[in-house]
Formats: sequence, structure tokens, C-alpha cells
Amino acid sequence: MSHKVLYVSVAALLTANASTSVSANEISQHLSTIIIPEPIKRIPPKYPIEAARQSREGWTVLGFVIDEKGNVSDALVKESSGSKDFDKAALKAVTKWKYQPAFENGKPIQQCVNTVQMNFRMGKNDGIQGVSRSFKRKYDLADKALKDKDYQEVEHQLAKMSARRTMHLSENNYMHILAANYAREIGNDTLQLYHLDRVTLDSGVKSEKLKFSVLYQQFYLEAALSKFQSAFNTYEQLIKLEEAKPYLAKLEKLMADIDSVISSDKDIMIKAAIDNDYWYADLVRNKFSLTNIEGSLHTLDVRCANKRHVYTVENNNTWTIPTNWKNCSIYVFGEPKTNFNLIEHSTSS
Repeated sequence: MSHKVLYVSVAALLTANASTSVSANEISQHLSTIIIPEPIKRIPPKYPIEAARQSREGWTVLGFVIDEKGNVSDALVKESSGSKDFDKAALKAVTKWKYQPAFENGKPIQQCVNTVQMNFRMGKNDGIQGVSRSFKRKYDLADKALKDKDYQEVEHQLAKMSARRTMHLSENNYMHILAANYAREIGNDTLQLYHLDRVTLDSGVKSEKLKFSVLYQQFYLEAALSKFQSAFNTYEQLIKLEEAKPYLAKLEKLMADIDSVISSDKDIMIKAAIDNDYWYADLVRNKFSLTNIEGSLHTLDVRCANKRHVYTVENNNTWTIPTNWKNCSIYVFGEPKTNFNLIEHSTSS
């Protein structure tokens, strides 16, 4: 059975095949009253000794499950500045957190979609450090090369900056903004969004104009790449900024277009690739397939507001999630460098 696929960026219709149907079960026939979990104890992460000695900074975004007893389990790194020691410290800390569990109709339940960002900063105040002379030299060379369209030199200097383990959050932001500008220059939307996602707006970006610029680009790229839940989250941040006021009508129009795509009978496709062990996405529909797998996938972890299921993966499998499972995300586990497509189907397909 073929499905039409809509790309917002080019409004092109392509064909994707999906076959074997595997439906999720436990479909509820009534509405539920859910009380969200409340934190009881949150232990901050310990700053890694070697990172502190190097005055190195970074950040880690975690996704985790809160079980019926209020304990944290199944924590995963969703995004990171790239330092494994920070990721390890964040994971160790979050597993010690304790919550008053969520309740549904008077009974404790698990909450499977929880996210937190942990920032590792040096200093007594906000921890924002100035850039080093060594970093600035590399940045200036890369910036000049970008203006001169010497892309080989841009990539060379970006690689040298990225290899520096003693990077502060402000240097992280400078590097990723420059890398995003380079990706835009060469027309690589996926790479541009990758770098914009790694700019820590709550750490080191004091200029609202710069925050607006980063979020504005993210919003349009997320829409173009069919990452609609991320686009909605970015939109919510954008409209709070004073800088966004002249653009509100345009932003609202694009949000309306996104809503139209989500409610249409066209399938939505996202190209995916596993960098390390897994890839994740936030869903906007309750029926999806994993197709055109090039490599090896072995496990699918479906996490919704108060439900979680783990499946094995075969090429072209289709999953249907009950409509009362809200705010669903998927984590796809497999071998590094495995490529595949996520197809979100309309309810009429």
C-alpha cells in the first residue's frame, strides 16, 4: 500500500511503503483524571573532577520515567554538549530523584514523558566565561573563511574548535552558531538545525535579539523537516519575546499551516539516522511506521504521558497507539549509522 508524503519545505509528494500492522493494546474507553507527579527530592549532579580542573562547562538533556512509587528509571540522554563525563554525572543524579507519583482516578501510575536539562557551569554567579584567546583565533579564522567561502578551511577550524575539551558554554554557543551559519550557507537544513539545537539559550545568550534569531531559525527548520512537536515547543518560546512582536502574524500563519498538515490525510515523513545507540522523536499522530531501514534496528521504546511499551523492530512495521495516550515520544535503538524513515500516518490511511 503506498502513502502520500508531504514535505513542508518543498510541498513535494513522494511514495513510501508500509506493511505489517502491529497494534498497541490496552485501549481505554473512558476519560481519566490524572494528577501529575510532584518533585520531593532533586539531587544536583556532582561536577566531574577533571572537568572542574579544566574549567570545562557543558549541558545534558535527559528523558526519564517516573514509576508508580515516584522513583526515576530508564533515563536516557536526549541531547548533550558532547562531554561523556557530564552525561554520566547527570544520569547518576537523576536516578536519585524522588517524586510524589502521578495519580489516575485515585491510583498511582507511571509518567513516561519527563525531560530535564542540567547545565554544568563554573563560577559563583551564572558561570558564564569569556572565550579564550586560543578559541577566538580559531573562531576568527573560521568566520573569515566563511565570508571568503573557503569551506574547507571552515570545516578545518570547526573541527579544531570541536576537539577542544576545555570549552565553556559561551564558546559552545559561538561555535554552534557559526557552524549553523555554515550549514545554512551550504544548504544543509538538517545540519543547521543540529547546531542550533545545541546553542544553550539559558546559559550565555543574554541578548534577546540573538535568542530570537536562533529560535526563529529553529522554528522554520523544524517545520521544514516535519518536526512539528518541536516546532510547536519553539513557537511557544518565540512568542514570549519582545523581538517576535513584528513577526507574530507570520509565525501564527505557519503554525496554522502545521496544524493543517497534521490534520490532513497526507503522511508525514522524517528521515532518521542513529549517531550512537538510539534516535528519538516526538510524535504528532498515533499511527506510525519505520521504513527503508539501512542498517540494523532492534528495539522501539514508545513513551507516552502515562504509558510505555517496548517492541522489537522489523522493516515496514506499523504501530497504532490508542488515542488517549497523550504526548508520545519514540526511542529507536540500533546500530550506529543506521538510516531509516519515520512515517506518521493519517487516521484515514
